[in-house]
This record gives sequence, C-alpha cells and structure tokens, in this order.
Amino acid sequence: MENSSYLGTKIARMGSVLRKTATSRINEYQKRLDDANRMYEPLFRDLVVDMIDKEQACKTAIDFFGRESIKFVAIDGTEYSRPLYDMIVFFAGAYSAEGSMNFLDNKIQINYNNKSIELGNDLSSCVPIYIDKIPEIDNSFVTVPHTESEVIKTPTDQVIADNSEISNILMTFSEFYLAYKLAITKHYKMILMDRGLSNTYSGLMYDTSVRSLWSNCAMFGLEVDGIAINVNDLAISRHSIINQDLGLPPSRGDYLKYAILNRLHDYTEGRDLASICRDLKIGQEEKNVKQVERYLSKWTEEEVVSRTQSEFILNDRYRNSWSRIKQIVNTMGDRIFKNEEDPFVIKNQDERKWLTTTDLKFLTLFSLYMLMEECWKNRILLIGMTKDTTAHDFKSHVLPVCVNEDVWSQMNKSSSKLNELPNSDRMFLQFLSIANVNNMKVPWSLIEYDSAFVTAIPDIKNRKGYISGANQNKIIPSRMFVKSYVQLQQSINNPMFRSNVLAVDRLVYSDSDSSNENMIDFKHEYYGEDKLSLILFRNNKSVNKIQNLVMYCLASMSAPSIAEAFGHNKPLYIADKIAKWHNEEFRKIVDSTAAVILCDKGLRNFVYFMNSFREKRQEFENNRRF
Repeated sequence: MENSSYLGTKIARMGSVLRKTATSRINEYQKRLDDANRMYEPLFRDLVVDMIDKEQACKTAIDFFGRESIKFVAIDGTEYSRPLYDMIVFFAGAYSAEGSMNFLDNKIQINYNNKSIELGNDLSSCVPIYIDKIPEIDNSFVTVPHTESEVIKTPTDQVIADNSEISNILMTFSEFYLAYKLAITKHYKMILMDRGLSNTYSGLMYDTSVRSLWSNCAMFGLEVDGIAINVNDLAISRHSIINQDLGLPPSRGDYLKYAILNRLHDYTEGRDLASICRDLKIGQEEKNVKQVERYLSKWTEEEVVSRTQSEFILNDRYRNSWSRIKQIVNTMGDRIFKNEEDPFVIKNQDERKWLTTTDLKFLTLFSLYMLMEECWKNRILLIGMTKDTTAHDFKSHVLPVCVNEDVWSQMNKSSSKLNELPNSDRMFLQFLSIANVNNMKVPWSLIEYDSAFVTAIPDIKNRKGYISGANQNKIIPSRMFVKSYVQLQQSINNPMFRSNVLAVDRLVYSDSDSSNENMIDFKHEYYGEDKLSLILFRNNKSVNKIQNLVMYCLASMSAPSIAEAFGHNKPLYIADKIAKWHNEEFRKIVDSTAAVILCDKGLRNFVYFMNSFREKRQEFENNRRF
C-alpha cells in the first residue's frame, strides 16, 4: 500500500507540474498575441487582401490560359517503411485528383473527376533493403568525423530504421516527377501540389551541395549519348533554371558563375571579358569585373570553357549537359516507377551501382526545374500549399527588411514590437483574423512577396538601401516563386470559427509579376556590390491579377460540406485520400509477403537466424499475448 501511495504521489506531482506549466505557457502566449494585435491597424490592415474581383479573375484566366475552360490536377504523396526481418521495405508514391474549371459569366464552374482512383495518374515504387546496406545508400548517415571518438560510432539497426530518409525522398521525387509528366502532356493548365515549392527548392539545393558525395552517385559516370556524366555536368545542371525574362540565373553572388556559362551558351563564337560583363549587366565596378575574370579562369582550368587569346568560348562537351541530365531523369524515373526491375540498382556497362539518397535529391531538383520549364512554356499555373507550417519568414525577414527600408513608414514607431510577434506566421495570422473578425473578410490573403526574402535580413552595417544574406551572406535567386498566406473559410453560424491559415507559393510569370511597380531594389555587398530586385506587392491596393485569380480559384475549390477539408483544397483532399488508400493496400501486401516467407521452410529457417534480436523478441511477445 505504501508503494502504491508513493507511486501515486509521484504521478500526482507530475500532473500538477504539467498543468501549471501548460497554463503558464498558454497565458504567456495569449498576452503576446494580444500585444501583437495592436499592429493590425497601423500595418496589417493594408497588407491583407480580402476583396476578390471575380469579373477580373475570369478575364485574367482567359488571358493567362488562352481559353475559357481548363483542366486542373492536384498531386499528393505518401510513404511507408517497415522492418521485414533483417530488411526494411520502403514504399512511396504520388497520386492525383483531376477536374475541369470553366470561366463563364464572371464565375467559376468546377467539375471533379469521380473516377480518380481507377483512372487517375499515379507513380509508386517499393524496394526492400538489408539494414546493413542502408548507410551506404542513405547519405544522411554520412558524417565527416571531427574527433577520434566519432570515427568508431556506428548507428544501431533501430536508429537506421527510425531515421532513414529513403521513403520520404522517394516520395518527394515521385510528386515532382508526376507533376512534370502531367505538364508535358499539355492537358492541364493548373497544377496544385501539397507542399511548399520554394522551401523544397531551397532544401534540395542545400542537400545537393556537398560535392564529396557526388562521386558516389549512381548517375555519376553514367553514359548518355556516349558521354559520361561528370562533376561539371552535375554542377552546371544544379543551376540550369534559365529564364532570361526573369533574369535567371542571376548575375550576382555565387550564381554569377553559372550566369556566365548561360551567356556563353548563346554564342557560337568567342567573347572577350568586356563583352561578357556587358551582356551580364555587371557594370564597371572593379570587384565585380575581377570576379567574372576569376570565374572564367576557373571554368577554363576545369576545361568547361576554352580560351583563345583574350576570348572565351563554351566547350561543345558542355553545351548539352542539361539535355543529357534530362534524359537521365526520364530514364531513371521510368525505371523506378514503371519497370518491374530492381529500382535502386542501376547498370552502367558492366558495373552495378545502387541509387543513393543524393541521386534521388538530384533527380527531384532536376524534375522541379523541368516542371518549371514546362509551366513557363505552356502557361501552366503552378501552386504549392502547405498546412500547419511553422514558417516565420514574414515576421523574421519581410517585416524587418521593409521596415528598415521605410517601405511601410507607418510601422516605424512600432518596429520595436516585431520581437513580440509569435515565431509562427500562421499562428499570428490566425489570431489576427479572429481578433479582427469584422475587418478581415474571409477569404483573405496576405500580400505576395518574393521567396528570396526568406534568406534576406537588414544590412549588417545598417546602411540604407542595402540588405544582407541571413546565412553566410547568401541570398537565393529572386523572381522564381512568390509566397503568401491565405484563409479560405468560416462558419456560416459563427464568423469567429474560421479555418486554418495556409501557406501558399506559386511560380513567377514574367509578364504578370515583374513590372517595375511590383519590384523593390536593394544593394547586396558580396564579392562586389550587386543589385538585387525582389518582387513585393506593397499593399492591398497594388494590382496583382494572378493573386486575384489564385484566390478566386482556391476559394471556389473549398469543400464546406466536408468537415476534415474545412478551409483546405478539395482536389488536394481527394488526392490525399487516394494516396492513403494506396498506402493501406501496400501495408497489406507487406504483411502477406511476411506470411508467405514464414510458410516457406527454406526461407523461414534463413530469416530466423538472420533476424535481429528485437524482431525475435517481438515475435515471442506477440505469441505470448495470444
């Protein structure tokens, strides 16, 4: 009895601690939100777009798409991994839901395909891998030892099983590869994806930046048209997102190196340094010119560029690097998702190599680039939506930069209150909406801003007109994606009962988004002094026809009759349900495969002795329960 009482006292104490601390945290956060709400009137009142011009949206749609009726597709992915004896089975796939949209009589009419499971487009793949092989394939387990003790550290089987990224990366690749495959059909004019586009791009660029891992990739050394893929092919293709109207790749920072190659690619004859700088609009600043010269010398050393006296020309070997990489993406993508061969083993002549997670990340990045190319070429509206995001780019980057540059002069007196905002933009905006329920009419959206703001901060030297990079003074390319936050629904009976705020980003289109009225210019001191132009729709009076169209489409695609889709996107909700159905069906396949192995005498004896201790213990415990 004493022991029971003692245990009860300990549990009661923990319950008391939890109750008090949780209450304290909630009260503290509520006070911060109340204080932050004072910023609505001086600032956010002008940054919230809550009026949709339906007539203008329909006109914009017809102008943008070139037709009154379009087809759209929503894509969502799923993943699953499960230990199967001494292996782990990885499964991932992407699934779609389709429909049509008519822009007639100044309103949108939407029809959904009711046979999405039977007739919908999907890609999926699975692969069983022995646990001891996973660290060779999953580069998240690759570390550079700094101390002697780190050299002998080896992850346990459970750590490998719990932390492998293979299924997640395979799922991401399947989503973008499916989106690309649908884009090239030219049947769809709107593609919706259940993930952030700009976040994915930044993450992939970071994950593929470690050159020491490239030589272990299966695509490294792979021959295409008789030419083996090398380090330079991968380096060039990492930045092969080319759109001259949008200034991509930009002639600044580390991207200058690839902007040079892009310019040389357009010439069949040699160009001198002065001509190259003029074409890149570098200006005459000595630091910038010297940097162009250093990059040209580096490319010459790596035999990417040839030099004849004072002129430079791109070698023929690298004129088709991007087209060869695109062939690899299509070949590997079809092998992984369509063939019945082992998807992770690639044959190159007589050599067999395993696909690594770095391979998959490269393939995903290249698929994203190929998708963007098709969207620009075929006028496809590409939109990404993110639920329950903890992003804080508006609070931590857009607001400080714009306040520092007097873009929103009404905020100067309240700039000290920026630190009082919650760290999550979504949480703050949801509270702001409820606290100002009579002023913020649903559906509403925050103004759109360049995704490059996410990596920008006020100038570290406090100079007006300058900005700095948040990480190593680097700022990602601008004019690729624009971001915003939206809230799409509220209850009919209670206006304060509103849906979650969603993060939305979309592809930038040169003729709609990059006019001078919607650009803000900064200087960025990197190697030299670079000019940097970011897209920013300064307030809700700014003309933003694409955002108006996107808001009308998203609001029309809501599903008020479906409780779990309240305030979200019905096509993405349908795609999610289809993905989950396939996930459940595959789990049954894995379970039945395990039963088949146990029924085979030869296989059963082998897997028993090769099985891990945890698996054997789990089997005994399960049998004991029965």
